[in-house]
Amino acid sequence: MKTAVILMAYGSPSKLEEVPEYLKGIYEGREVPEYAMKENMEKYRMVNGVSPSNAIIDSVVKKLTHELSGQGDFRIMLGNKHWKPFLWDVVEGLKGDEPENIIGIPLFPFPSKNVLNSYLTPLKESLESSGMDPEVRMVNGLDLEMMADLWAEIIGSASLKKDEALFFDAHSLPTFRNREDEYDSAFRKLSEKIANRLDLKSYFRGYQSVGKYGSSWLGPTVFEEFRKVDRSDYRSVLAAPIGFLYEHLEVLYDLDLEFGKHTVTASGMEYRRTELPDDSTAMIRVLKDHILKEVEYIK
Repeated sequence: MKTAVILMAYGSPSKLEEVPEYLKGIYEGREVPEYAMKENMEKYRMVNGVSPSNAIIDSVVKKLTHELSGQGDFRIMLGNKHWKPFLWDVVEGLKGDEPENIIGIPLFPFPSKNVLNSYLTPLKESLESSGMDPEVRMVNGLDLEMMADLWAEIIGSASLKKDEALFFDAHSLPTFRNREDEYDSAFRKLSEKIANRLDLKSYFRGYQSVGKYGSSWLGPTVFEEFRKVDRSDYRSVLAAPIGFLYEHLEVLYDLDLEFGKHTVTASGMEYRRTELPDDSTAMIRVLKDHILKEVEYIK
């Protein structure tokens, strides 16, 4: 049984000069708003044009391929929504393999129908165009128990200080089309599970990266939650971006710079941030477990 596993991500250019073309694709040919161009150019200048996510995801693909060798006829690959390798190009490249099954895994920890469909729709369209008809299974959100174990270890290794506020953080989503209750619920539950594992009685939970379009987004934001911290006896903030699986610009810019430096540090408090799962052994184990479970379902 040939199984193609497509890890699905937003995608990121590999040099600064590619950013305008990248944004043009995101806006589907429409004129890119000035604020979006300016902000993204600032983000990519921070990292000399290359997001750390590119190398991390490439490493995840290689490590997952190695972990699954000998456990089935798998082909692991990356398919991006907005940059190379594009999802449709990856599907086109599968023609010679003729996979019986495709397992799609959007690299996001929480379930969301909107996020899922943003990958499933182009996947199905690409398969139809290519003339292939494999069984398609999509993973919509990762196992919260496994993620809680993983994050408890990460946060535990950061050694939370006595006068330090722990902030659980996730990327916000617009709610003017869909309430995103599943996503918000998963964020709440994972926060609670991690806190229970660490025996923490108090913590804060907020969203980052609220967009400039639409009438409503998931909240409260980390900035709104910080007002509670700023009026307390805390002297430091430890941010744990549990809504992300790997290091990338929205953590480095939106969280570390806009929240950490411009808000927390500017108030006179210390700001720290945990590591992310990235391509760690624990993260590879989580992805491997989900793939093998999907294969069992197919059988």
